[in-house]
Amino acid sequence: MNDATLTDYCNRFLGFGHWNASIWFIGIEEAGGWKVEEVENRLRVWDGHGRQPLEDAPRFYPASGNTFWHGANAKIQWTWKQLIRVLLLAQGKADTDDAILSYQCSQLGATNGETCLMELLPLPSPNARDWNYDQWSTLAWLQSRNGYINEILARRENELRRQINEHKPRVVIFYGLKLPDRSLLPSWSSIAGGHFQQAIEDEEILLWRENANTIFFLMRHPVAESDEYFRKIGSFLLANHANRFENN
Repeated sequence: MNDATLTDYCNRFLGFGHWNASIWFIGIEEAGGWKVEEVENRLRVWDGHGRQPLEDAPRFYPASGNTFWHGANAKIQWTWKQLIRVLLLAQGKADTDDAILSYQCSQLGATNGETCLMELLPLPSPNARDWNYDQWSTLAWLQSRNGYINEILARRENELRRQINEHKPRVVIFYGLKLPDRSLLPSWSSIAGGHFQQAIEDEEILLWRENANTIFFLMRHPVAESDEYFRKIGSFLLANHANRFENN
């Protein structure tokens, strides 16, 4: 693996969509990274597209060899399903599987859509415990997951905060509360510029804070919760913040 390109990717690539999108989803990291060829294909496509901070998801994934989530034979991606569910319900739309798949294939993280889809950590990994990059790279800070996080976490927080302050999206939704060895609440609070509080009285399912331009929400990771958890959040957002989720 080309370590120079890999370093540039970690420093510059943030995710999918466009800066003027009104709704930004920010997760912990992408799933994947099972094989070195998969990551090399991502780096090759990203390099060929000019090493941009944001890519077009419906174009980027098939170009890098991943045809599972876009195109005629696409299947619903488990994490994205719940993000889309929340968004559709917040807009007063149905959250059927067909509606979710259609949105996933053509709009989520698209350069002509209403969303940005970004990650706190840039490299895809099978899960929060497995780590393959020590076998694929000679970079000292990639020889362990902790070394990787310690090297880039603060820099990524600062860059995400800078982009939010510059582009002023109406809504930012963080998802995922922790890694195995650390809470991510300090990271989300740093990016959002302050502390969160409970959004729904007497229920610890959603946190929020707000500044002059952007409202921030923090919810649990989709792999840990049911459809009903996300339906409740979507219904709450429709009832209380529908104007924030209006189509562009």
